[in-house]
Amino acid sequence: MKVKCNKCDHVADEVDFPKGRDFFQNQYISRCPKCDNRQSPGDASMRMFGGDRPFEYVRGTEPEVKGDTISDVLPTVMHRAGEAS
Repeated sequence: MKVKCNKCDHVADEVDFPKGRDFFQNQYISRCPKCDNRQSPGDASMRMFGGDRPFEYVRGTEPEVKGDTISDVLPTVMHRAGEAS
């Protein structure tokens, strides 16, 4: 799968980006091979809660929240949890 750096817009295969392990021992992209964009294990651990992302997979857009119940928000949270970081 392709990954995009959100700082320099570099796009490459996921294997080209250096990896690390977050606090839950999940693998994450730790830095960009082309610029100084990087993230810490703590930032990667909290990626499902939103905010700016240093890296993202090149794929479909995040689902929109359609209401305020758990079932309305869950697709968005699960999409964020599966992001590169």
